[in-house]
Amino acid sequence: MKKTAWFLIFTLFLLLGSVEAAEFKRMLGPIYSSYSRPWPGPFSGNYPPLLDEGNTLSPFRNSRFSFFGGLGLEFFLSRMLEFEVDVLYKETGGQYRFDTGFFDAYRYEFQLRELSFPLLLRAHLWKKSRPFLLAGLDPSFVLSHRYQLFHRAEASRIFEKVEEADIKGYTGKTDLALVLGLGFEAAVNRRRIAVECRYELGLADLYDGPAPAPGEQPIRVRSRQLLLVISYAIE
Repeated sequence: MKKTAWFLIFTLFLLLGSVEAAEFKRMLGPIYSSYSRPWPGPFSGNYPPLLDEGNTLSPFRNSRFSFFGGLGLEFFLSRMLEFEVDVLYKETGGQYRFDTGFFDAYRYEFQLRELSFPLLLRAHLWKKSRPFLLAGLDPSFVLSHRYQLFHRAEASRIFEKVEEADIKGYTGKTDLALVLGLGFEAAVNRRRIAVECRYELGLADLYDGPAPAPGEQPIRVRSRQLLLVISYAIE
């Protein structure tokens, strides 16, 4: 965590010296997020020991839908290349459903709130139409992490909350993701407006729970996120 914090401080310190040549922009949009595997606990006896085997790269499988918002700062390196630093507040997590053999069901929801600082390079493909590719890293600080359990009885159509817990103590303090994306930029009323799609593949292990027993494989949980970013320059 300390290395990540010092790296961010050093990067921002270097960029502030050339802030006059940069452009601010507002950013917002929807986000789909999931975990590479179900969160392992600890939970009560209502939580199945394993909901879904194996890792997945899909942000839609067992996903949670939410929104994010923040600010970006673009530094123009050339006509075709830009460096971007963002500050984003995101609500991510995952959602799992378990149907019993008696026609009732459980839904398990995880809400992870984080403050992220993506560091990106944007390469424009053509000068006129301005489509672009982007790549970089997204270090994040975990603010909170909560778990909720909802139950739907056999004769009901409504899920009712039966359990809630704070699991931040079993969650790592930071996350790091690889970012890849593409987008399109256009000028509207002398403002630059962009729409882009970002896929973030978590590289760090988010689970910080009890150590595995001797002979057992360590449990690793990584994030998967798909963001639709709508941004416009601030004059």
